[in-house]
Amino acid sequence: MRVEYEIEFEDGGVRISSGDSVAYIPSGSRTFMPDGIRRRIFDAVFAQIANEIATGIEEQDAGNIEQKSLSIIDSIIPRDMDNPMRHIVIRAVHAAGDFSIAQLIRYSAGFFPSMVQRLGEGCTVLCDSEMVRAGIYEPRVLENNRAVCLLNDAETREMAQREGITRSAAGIRIGLRRYRDTVVVIGNAPTALQEAMRIIKEEGGYDTPVIGIPVGFVNASRVKQELISSGIDYITVIGNRGGSPIAASIVNSFGRFLR
Repeated sequence: MRVEYEIEFEDGGVRISSGDSVAYIPSGSRTFMPDGIRRRIFDAVFAQIANEIATGIEEQDAGNIEQKSLSIIDSIIPRDMDNPMRHIVIRAVHAAGDFSIAQLIRYSAGFFPSMVQRLGEGCTVLCDSEMVRAGIYEPRVLENNRAVCLLNDAETREMAQREGITRSAAGIRIGLRRYRDTVVVIGNAPTALQEAMRIIKEEGGYDTPVIGIPVGFVNASRVKQELISSGIDYITVIGNRGGSPIAASIVNSFGRFLR
């Protein structure tokens, strides 16, 4: 499936249309729009119209629903996204139910090979929340790896109270010290991502890729920017967006690349 659309920049904003669907966003000014502003407007409008188009498509066969959803996403998101990371981005958009996520995903050059190596050799997938852990279900991922969350362990509760830190951060600290060969998956707590980065950088001996997608309005955006500049192999969603479903979907997406 391919989607045809037209974009028109006008003095007062931008208009994008596809068939009977039309979206318009005013610029707030009738002056010339710099290229950077045009790109930001395009991203917002593109996501809006893409969501409208995809919402109108129906499928009754339960066995085809997921595959058709992935095909729709593949047909709409920009073609310049690299393979094989394109598949991971498609899965993240599917989990979020929102095309705008595609424009917010950032990842390091070493993230994909690091994940394939870790999961291929077998490791502990250390999660910051039970929702993330429960969302990891891909059989080829779980064949040689195990998903673990220490949030509710007694040792975690004791450390959190003793050290004055969140249970999410304590669970990640304990997990990284207990399991050296890990993939870290953060889909909820910024404090867990912050602690993971601290342990990896300060204690050394780790070659750990990080899926860092905490959600929220307190610290989440700042901590993700720190991850981008940390030197750790990572994937994240910039800004306040994120969450456990997206984080888990990224882990599941690697099943396609495991033998």
